[in-house]
Amino acid sequence: MPAARKFTIGIVIALAIGGTAVFSSSGHLHPVEAAVSPAPAGNGGTAVLQQSSSLLSSLRVSARDEKTTVNTPEELTALSAMKRYAENNELELYMNQETTEIAVKNKQDGYVWFSNPIGRGNDPIASPLYKSEMSSQVQLTYYNDKGQINQLNSFDDSVSKKQFEIQDLEKGVKVVYQIGTIHKSAEAIPQAISKERFEELILGKLKDEQTRTNVAYKFKFNEEKQIYEVRQLQDYVAEELAKTLASVGYTKEDALEDNKANGVSEQEGPEQPLFTIPVEYKLEGDHLGVTVKTSEVTYPKTYPLKSLQILKYFGAADGSKSGYMFVPDGSGALIRLNNNKLNAEPYQLPVYGEDGTFDVKEKIQTNQPTRLPVFGMKQNDHAFVGIIESGDALAEISADISGRFVSYNNISSMFNIVAMDFYTLTSGTKTSSVPMFQTKAYQGDIQIRYAFLTGANADYTGMAARYRDDLAGKYKLKKIAQTDHTPFVLELAGAFQKQASFLGIPYEKTESLTSYSEAVKLLKMLKDQGVDSLALRYVGWFNNGIRHRSPSSISLESALGGKRKFRELIDYTQQNGIGFYPDAAFLEKYSGSRNSALFLDRSKAKIYDYDPVMYVKDTSSFSHYVLAPAKLPGVVDGFIKDYKKFGITGLSLRDLASEVNSDFNQDHPVNRQDARERSVQETSKLKKNVSSLMVNGGNAYALPAASIIVGAPTESSRMNITDEVVPFYQIALHGYFDIAGSPFNMDEQRDPRNSMLKALETGSDIYYEWFYSKPSAVKETPYDDLNALYYEDWLSEAVALYKEADPILAKVRGQLIIGHRKLADQVVRTDFENGVTIYVNYNKTAVDVDGLRIAAQSYRIGGE
Repeated sequence: MPAARKFTIGIVIALAIGGTAVFSSSGHLHPVEAAVSPAPAGNGGTAVLQQSSSLLSSLRVSARDEKTTVNTPEELTALSAMKRYAENNELELYMNQETTEIAVKNKQDGYVWFSNPIGRGNDPIASPLYKSEMSSQVQLTYYNDKGQINQLNSFDDSVSKKQFEIQDLEKGVKVVYQIGTIHKSAEAIPQAISKERFEELILGKLKDEQTRTNVAYKFKFNEEKQIYEVRQLQDYVAEELAKTLASVGYTKEDALEDNKANGVSEQEGPEQPLFTIPVEYKLEGDHLGVTVKTSEVTYPKTYPLKSLQILKYFGAADGSKSGYMFVPDGSGALIRLNNNKLNAEPYQLPVYGEDGTFDVKEKIQTNQPTRLPVFGMKQNDHAFVGIIESGDALAEISADISGRFVSYNNISSMFNIVAMDFYTLTSGTKTSSVPMFQTKAYQGDIQIRYAFLTGANADYTGMAARYRDDLAGKYKLKKIAQTDHTPFVLELAGAFQKQASFLGIPYEKTESLTSYSEAVKLLKMLKDQGVDSLALRYVGWFNNGIRHRSPSSISLESALGGKRKFRELIDYTQQNGIGFYPDAAFLEKYSGSRNSALFLDRSKAKIYDYDPVMYVKDTSSFSHYVLAPAKLPGVVDGFIKDYKKFGITGLSLRDLASEVNSDFNQDHPVNRQDARERSVQETSKLKKNVSSLMVNGGNAYALPAASIIVGAPTESSRMNITDEVVPFYQIALHGYFDIAGSPFNMDEQRDPRNSMLKALETGSDIYYEWFYSKPSAVKETPYDDLNALYYEDWLSEAVALYKEADPILAKVRGQLIIGHRKLADQVVRTDFENGVTIYVNYNKTAVDVDGLRIAAQSYRIGGE
C-alpha cells in the first residue's frame, strides 16, 4: 500500500474512533513546547522566597520539552481490527479476537495503550522466540520431575493452536487459555494391546516394511503379559503414529477397547504439561483491572507451575520514545528508556524483599527491599502506573531496556506460584539432589490495576499521586495534623546480653546500655535544649534486651531498673506529651527453634549473617529463626495480655511491617501471600490495643495501621541498569504519616548534615539512635557495631540540626508532595500542596538554579 494512502487511512481510523491525532502535512508529529516561567531571584542563604501560586502551578506543569504524542497509523489500524468489549466515562477496552491482545483507550486524551507492541513482527533484533513472547499475554514457567525449569507462552502454546476461549464479562472480557499441547492424538493410540490384535489389526495391515518396523519400534513387548505397551513418545511422533494407525482403520474406539481389555483406565498414560490460565480484563472507573483467579488455574501434579508473568509487554516503548520506567527499588529508581546499558543485568526484585524461608546459599548483593507493590512507565507526555492489588507478596517487578533481546523497553510483574529447592542426600562418598516442591500453592486472586496519566501528570510524581489516592481511598487514610513542631524521633538501645563466666562456667549476662531512668534523663536533656516534640522508640526494654525472647509474655529487665523505674518512664512520657513506642519483634526468633517455620528441605528456618567477602553463610554469626506464621496469633495474643497492663498508648513493630515469610511445613504449610494476610490481621489486632503504631520498614500492607514509619527507604539499590534515585515512597505517603529514614548517625554515609538535607527534600523527621552507657560497654561483643551511638557524641549536633530543620518541616507536615524534580546534579526541588517549595543542594560547592544561588550542602525555601 502506498505510504500516503496508508497514512490517510490512519487519520480516518483515528477520527472514526474518536482519536486526537494531529499530524503535519508531511505526516510527522508537531513538537509542542510548554512555556517555562523563570523563578524570581532569591535573597541568598536560607531566606524564604515569596512566589505566587500561579508560578508554582506553572512549574508543576512546567515543561520537560516533550512532544505531544499520538498513536501511529499502524496502531490505529490495529485498533480498528479489535472488538470493543467495555466502555465507561474514562476508558474503552478492546480485544483482538484472533490474537487475544488488548488495547485500552484513555478518553481524557484519546491515547491508546496496547498490551503488545504493534510493530513486533518487524523487530530487527528479536528472534522468533522473542517475537512470540511479545505476542503473548501470559508467560509461564514450570518444573519437571527433576526440578528443571521450562517455559511456555500464550501465543505459541495456546493462541496459535486455537486453544483458548473468549467469554464476555459485565465490565470487560475473560480469556481462558489452555497453554501446552492437548494430545488428541493420544486417544487413538492404545496404551496396551494384545499380541494377536497388534499383529492382526495394525502390523498385518501395513504394506510398507519400513513403516511396519517404525510402528513396531514405538511399542515394547511385555513377555510376561504377552501384550505390546506404547513407549513414551514426543508430541510430533505421537501425531504421526496416530495418522498411521488411522490409515489402516484403527480407531479411537479400538484403542479404548484394547486399553480396557488390558487393564488400562482412561486416565492412565503419561501426563503432559498442560496449563489452564484464565485472565480477566475489567474496566473499573479510571483503571484497567487484570485478574487471574488462581483457584481456576489448573496444571498436572507432575509439572508444578513455578511462575506467571502477566502482560509483560503492556505499554512497551520502542526506541523513538523518551521517558523512563519507574521501579520501586527502595525509595524508588528510574530506568531511562533506551539507556543502552546492555552490560547491566535486567531489573528483577521481589516485592517486600526476600522470603526468609528460601534458603539462600550465597548472597552476593544485598538490595534495598521493595516496600510498595507498584511500577510504571513514562513515554513522552503519557504514562501508566501498575498497582499490584492482590498477590503482591508473591510478586517480582521486572524491567528491561530496548536493544538486548527486543527493540522495546518493558516493565511488568511476575508471580511465584510454587517454590522448589533441592534436598541433598548423602550415602558414603556419594551425594544426590532431589527436588522438593511447595505442597500448597496460593488459591486467591492475582490482580494488577493499570491507571493512565497524561500531560503534566505523566511522571513519577503523578504516578506516586495516583498510588497515594488509591491508598487513601482503599484504607480511608486521614492526613496528619499540621503542628507547631515535628517529632524528633529518638531510638534508645536498652539491655543486651554478653558473655560472662562464673567459676569458669560461661553464661549470658544481661547488661544495660540505657536504663529506664537514663531514658528519662535523655528525654529531659532534649526538652531542656528546646526539642519540644519527641517520639521515643525504646529497643531492648524486656525479655533479655535487644535480641529478646518470644514476646508471648513480658518480663521487664532488672538490669534496666525493674517495674518501678519503667513505670516512672511511662509516667514521664505521658505527662510531657512524648510519644512512647517500646519495640518488639514478632517474626524473628532470637532464641530457641520451637515454633519455627521450615525450609523446603524440611529443616528449621535458621538465618545466619553472610560473609561479606565469600558471600556465603557465616555459621558463626547466627541471626534468628523465622517464626511459623501459624504461631503468630498466639504470640500476639500473649503479648497484648501483658502489654495492656502498662497503659502505654504506643508500640513499635520491628519486623511485622518489614518482612513476609512462608512456611513449608508439610503439616500446615503457609504460602507467602497468606502469611502476609496473617501479618495484616495481627497488626490490626495490635493497633486496636494502642492508639499509635510505629512501624519499621513500612511495607504497603501495614500502612493502614501505622502512624509513624521509621527505617523508611531513602535510597535505591543503585543497580547498574538504573539511572536515578527518586523519593517515590515519600512522595506517595507524605501528608498521611510521619516518616523517618535511617537514624542520622547510622546512615550508610554517616553524614548527619546530608541526612538532614534528605529530610528536608522529603519532609521527613529527624531521627537519631543513642545509648547512655560508655562505648566500651559493647566492645568485643556481638553489638560492637553500636559503639558509635554514645549519646554525648551526638547530642549537640542533633539538637542543632533539629532546630535548623524543624521550622521548615513544621510548615509542610501534613502536606502532600505535589511536585519533585532534579534540577541539576545533586540538586532537587520539592513542591508541597500549601505552596512551600524546598530546594536542596547536596553538592560541596554552591550552585545556581532557577535563578537562585544555593550554598554548598544547603537549601532554599520558596513560596508559602
